Parts: sequence; structure tokens; C-alpha cells
Amino acid sequence: MKPKFKILSILTFLVVCVIVILGSPVAAAGMALAAPPVVLDTQKITFLTSLKEEYEAIDTWLNEVQDLSAFVEDGQTLVFPEGGEAPAVYKNRTTDIDSVEPEEDTNKVSLDVYDSQNYKLRSIYMYGLPFPKLQYYTKKSSDSIVKQEIADAAYAFSPDRETRKCIVIPTTGSTRGIYKMMQLDDVVTLARACDNAQFPSDGRNLVLPADMWWDLVNNNSILKGQLERMPLNGIIVPLVVEYYGFKIHKSVQDLNIGYDLISKAKAPQDTIITGDIVPAGFLFISEMTFKAGGSFDMFMKNKAQNPEGRADVFGFQHRFKADHQMKGQRYSALIYQDKA
Repeated sequence: MKPKFKILSILTFLVVCVIVILGSPVAAAGMALAAPPVVLDTQKITFLTSLKEEYEAIDTWLNEVQDLSAFVEDGQTLVFPEGGEAPAVYKNRTTDIDSVEPEEDTNKVSLDVYDSQNYKLRSIYMYGLPFPKLQYYTKKSSDSIVKQEIADAAYAFSPDRETRKCIVIPTTGSTRGIYKMMQLDDVVTLARACDNAQFPSDGRNLVLPADMWWDLVNNNSILKGQLERMPLNGIIVPLVVEYYGFKIHKSVQDLNIGYDLISKAKAPQDTIITGDIVPAGFLFISEMTFKAGGSFDMFMKNKAQNPEGRADVFGFQHRFKADHQMKGQRYSALIYQDKA
């Protein structure tokens, strides 16, 4: 046999041997052990599914904001375009029409990371957490996370002080306690100011603390009548009324947005409302604002892996961001309770 044919025969034999070996069950099992599939722990899947369901079930005014979650990459970074100026329009132009080339900025915004405090449980069943206990703690975590996200969104949407596209007005109603109550005339004043500042006419949302909302709704027949005309099913959950192009929301939580009467500016977030720091509500435009939710995660260490603590420890994390979409067009308003 010629040398080159002998070499080819040997190579062919080796290839056949490799194919036979790889096709054997033992080899297949060995390969599977060498590269095991990545499988998420079943208990962790249950936790995260429960957390996500509890989170999405919370219905607030934040649902009026444009949801850009679909533009979040890898569950962490929001990537979306900011369009350029609108083209000019000419009437009876007799010369050539010039052109404008819009410059589109691509914004990349890292989502904020919200971590719930870890739970440390010592009394646990033999295998994992029972489902009712799981539901109880995931709901508490989701409530805490979403409340902080709502508070941060409210602070981001409300203006710092009065500027060309940011309106600040006081309440002018009769006195209740030390404050002037909000009245229907204040809504009309705000609507006129928004029109004069050329705010978009659609998607105007006014969010008020509970006291301001009830003062406004309870003291006039127009808004009170909207509540009276709700379906008579025995369940009334008054959260929204509409007037002069506004959806007027009652905040279901204390957003703690204050206005400083001395500096004539919004108080720092979480400032105690007392003295010259008075309560305030705010206005945002749906199409000019955004929210974006990213990845959910859970961190867990069972007591077998935690000999020092000798307890099961777990906590949750969610990535989220809310703000104005256009840096140069932060249309917003703030209405504060003036002192009597």
C-alpha cells in the first residue's frame, strides 16, 4: 500500500473510533456532566414570579406615565432617542425652501437599583419556605420597593422652582387649620397658566396629597357629582376626578413633597413638612415623562450555607427609573398649600 493511502486509512479509522465513542451512553453522560445546563432554582423562580405579580398589581397615578421598559437593555440601562426640533412652516414662500437636519440624541440612562432590606427567618419548615409565608414577605417587599419608586418619581416630576416651563401657584380657598384649602378656581388658574405656557393639552395629570384632594373634591358639586355617578356596586374607591383637561389623582401614599415659602423653591426630598415648609401637589404630562422597570432579582442564603447566622436570609432587588423624557422640555407644575 502506498504511504499516502496508508495515512488516509489510519485517519479514517481514528475518525470512526471518535464517532463511536462519542455516541456511547457513557461518553454522552460524561459530556453532560462536564457542561451542565444552567437551571434557576425552582424556589427562586417562585419568589421572583410572586414578587413581579405583586409589584404589577399596584395601581397608581404612575400608570399614566409612558412606560419605556421595552427599551431597557440587559435589565439595567434605558436606551431611547430624543428627537430634534420640529420643522418651520412658511406661508406663501416665493424662494426655495431651506432644510433642517434634525439631530437625534440617543440617551442612555442607568436604572436606579432598589434593594429591599433582607429578611432573616429562623423558624422554617424542613424544605424551603411555605407558599403563604413566601407570599406574605414578597408582598411586603414589593410594597416597600414600589412606594419608594413612586416617591422618587413624584419628586423627579415636580419642578424645583418657577421657570419658563415650570409653573408654581398657591392655593386660594378658605382656611382649614393653618392652610388655605384648594378650590376649583385654583384648577382653572393652573389650566390657564398651562395654556399660556403652551403645555401639551393631552395627558395633563395633577397629583394631590389626600387632604388637598378631598378639600378640592368635597367642596364643589361638579367634582363631588363625579364620585356620586360612580357605578353603584357597593364599592367606591375614589382616586381620580377630571376637570378642565386634568386628571386629578389622589395620592394613595404620603409623597411628602414640600414647598419652602422662604426660598420659594421645592424643599429637599423627605424634608419634614412643618413651619414654612408646606404641602404641595404637582402636575406632569404623560407624553413628556417616562418610567422604566428593569430586572428583578433575589438574593438568598439558606441556613445550611449560613452557619454563623443559622437562619435563612433573603432579599429582593428591582431596577427602576422615572424622569422627564426631554431635557429641554421639562413641562411641570407645583401647587402648594399657602398659609392662611
